[in-house]
Amino acid sequence: MVMVIIAYAFLHGGMHAKPQPPPHPHVSVQARPDHQPVQKQTDPATENRVELSVNPGDTFVGILKENGISIQQALDIQKAVEEVFDLSRLDVGNQLVLVFSQDNQTLTGLEYEVAALSRLSVVIDGEKIEARTERVEGMVKPRYAEDLREMELEIRKGDSLFNLLRTCGIEVDQIHNLSRAVRKEYNLSAITPGHPLRIWINDRVPGRLARLTYDIDPLKYLEVTPNGKSFKALTHTRKRDVSYERAQGTIRSSLYESAVEAGVNPEIVMDLTDIFGWDVNFFTDIQAGDSYTVLYERYSIEGEPRGVGRVVAARFVLSSRERLAIYYDDGKGHQGYYDEHGKPIRKLFLKAPLNYRRISSGFSHSRIHPVFHVRKPHLGVDYAAPTGTPVVALGQGKVTRCGWVRGYGKTITIKHPSGYVTNYGHLSRFAKGIKAGRRVDQGDVIGYVGSTGITTGPHLDFRVQHNGKYINPLKLKPVNGPKLSGTALAGFRQVSLKRLTMLDDISLDRSIKVSSLH
Repeated sequence: MVMVIIAYAFLHGGMHAKPQPPPHPHVSVQARPDHQPVQKQTDPATENRVELSVNPGDTFVGILKENGISIQQALDIQKAVEEVFDLSRLDVGNQLVLVFSQDNQTLTGLEYEVAALSRLSVVIDGEKIEARTERVEGMVKPRYAEDLREMELEIRKGDSLFNLLRTCGIEVDQIHNLSRAVRKEYNLSAITPGHPLRIWINDRVPGRLARLTYDIDPLKYLEVTPNGKSFKALTHTRKRDVSYERAQGTIRSSLYESAVEAGVNPEIVMDLTDIFGWDVNFFTDIQAGDSYTVLYERYSIEGEPRGVGRVVAARFVLSSRERLAIYYDDGKGHQGYYDEHGKPIRKLFLKAPLNYRRISSGFSHSRIHPVFHVRKPHLGVDYAAPTGTPVVALGQGKVTRCGWVRGYGKTITIKHPSGYVTNYGHLSRFAKGIKAGRRVDQGDVIGYVGSTGITTGPHLDFRVQHNGKYINPLKLKPVNGPKLSGTALAGFRQVSLKRLTMLDDISLDRSIKVSSLH
């Protein structure tokens, strides 16, 4: 595939400019004098020149075929000039110019950039093919001519690519060709407000699009360029640079207020509360004088800051007691935060499977049933909450039942490690994608509070079994996952040593390159 840099030079001095619509109300125009124009070697009124840039995977025969030349003719040309230059070995980024007759039916020559100041020149006259290399003032290696205008389009709600491009004067056939050509790479009908969209237009050829880019996300962008009479689309990934920053401080009031006042990114503060939230109640356990230290990732793209990433190590000193968390991922299933001994910070279960207003009925082997008014065991806890309140998996596991259970209505059962099973009853509905056999992670939404089955109002009937026996969910002790061992523990110790050393190094209060952690 190839990218056309400048369109055909049309007969008799080129295409006449068509009247253009008024500028789009949210379009900014900027001249881009980045590159030098192609030096024409002959009169454009008597020939058509197609100027192409060699892309990865391109071949000489393939390029000519895409521009209407038969494979046999392309092979004949390649063979005829092989003593002068081997056209089977094109360099990515170099320029190839195809010269066609005035009626655009016959290939009469070609030029190829051999080096910065040297080119291959081929003249084709019927079956006669002559080739030579020659020194020139300079071939055009840049991809875009100096007279291209860059236009940054602001996408608003309700905008379509068609309307935006038409407002900028792009011809209808160009827009349709572009949409068809790029559909397999990316659906441009899904452009979204807030995502940068830029186009380049050549003022010498009004109505024709020279280039388009669209940011799919902060890292990926789509680039569309002319390719013969159609277009070519490529998705590029920007390099995201990662560095590490360190922050520390003393808590005066709350962790959040103290850290944010000290300049710590609020996202990092919230991550800290999530990491240590299993063991620390940040409303009651924090006291003035407690301290924190945190090492975290910072992202940048092309030199521009792009937010913060994961916390990789952290320390809390609460009432003189130290708590550590080190992030570790060996790529083999051991992933998460661990203490200095390789013991996971995250507990096997959450404290509750939802945000509830109150407990309407507790665990009991004998209670008066609110509907039947007889004594029956209630081997779970009823959490009163509004209909539609999200219900989450208490821990990682596999859904073994997702359906209707007599008396309990819509019910989900999840099997967890270490012999635990949790049950969630009276749901109004199941979350999308939840079904028997589905694996869920801790905190995944699995359903929503309701009053299906036999109930007096919306609530969640939550039950826990351990080794087949029902236990009181409110007395469920915090259970850690298994400690790292073997090669996983050895790998963790290496990573932990480096990160804890960095956590104590005050010289790292400014960012350092991520490579120093490898």
